[in-house]
Amino acid sequence: MNIWLSLLLSLLLTSLVSFALPIVLFTVVLAILGVMGHLPLISPFINYAYAQIWHFLATFGEGSGIFGILIIAVTCAIAGLLFESLNFYRYRLLINKPLKPLWQKPKTAEIISKIICSNDK
Repeated sequence: MNIWLSLLLSLLLTSLVSFALPIVLFTVVLAILGVMGHLPLISPFINYAYAQIWHFLATFGEGSGIFGILIIAVTCAIAGLLFESLNFYRYRLLINKPLKPLWQKPKTAEIISKIICSNDK
């Protein structure tokens, strides 16, 4: 598979997952609070929490909680896309130059081969 096609597929998958995750998270939390709101003893507390979350989402969506969820999802998708791009960039750098820890000393055979190769020139 072409490296660029692999990059595009990875970017697409990452952005879709990053977009869907906040939508699923807020939907599940609001659905659980909506169902728990029917319990008689804790209903006022749960309804208050539901209203506060909806107000939080409405702040991002200019008055609409649904648009707030979409704005947060788009922002998360852009952040996921940027992180995946950084990951691909670092991967390409590490393929060309493997990372060697500073505390790892070169082995004696490597030092001797460097000395011999440099004397041959």
